[in-house]
Amino acid sequence: MTGVVEINRRANSPVAVARVSSLPYQADVAIPNPMRIVVPIRPNLALPESVFEKYRAFAQRHALFLLRLSLATVFFWFGALKLANVSPVIGLLRASIPFLADSPYIQILGIAEIAIGIAIVIERLSKQATVLMILHLLGTLSLVVIAPGVLFAPAFPVLTMAGEFVLKNVVLITSALVIITGGGAGISKVR
Repeated sequence: MTGVVEINRRANSPVAVARVSSLPYQADVAIPNPMRIVVPIRPNLALPESVFEKYRAFAQRHALFLLRLSLATVFFWFGALKLANVSPVIGLLRASIPFLADSPYIQILGIAEIAIGIAIVIERLSKQATVLMILHLLGTLSLVVIAPGVLFAPAFPVLTMAGEFVLKNVVLITSALVIITGGGAGISKVR
């Protein structure tokens, strides 16, 4: 279908009036110079899928795996640092639960985190691993009650660096809940 724009000059008027007629509307538009313009209009023109839409569709199809992979990376990495006894969390543990900062407890924590990280990547173990991850993270969040002076300075609600580190566990716990529920009802499916 082709739309037509007709422009007519009214008598004694420096401005022409354009009548745009195409489905589903008609309009008059004032323009300074008279002319005839033919504009091709193709309704229901299928536009090629944009690059953004392709990436969005990919992300929707693979979101749970990517979430599991990112959580596994974080836990494996944190566990490896504890196992090597170079974790920056050792200072936080010394200030809150001192015995966990010493051998063999720090290494046991490291092995547990590495095991959780590996199990999260394995689909048939991911839900059980995320339950263990939540329990582990709740233990870390308990520092809010056990050692609030380490997390807040000078006082609540101002967070220290350790407080920011511990507070991020809220996001990790929520991510684990998404994995446990299989993506939840809130994530729409690709059409």
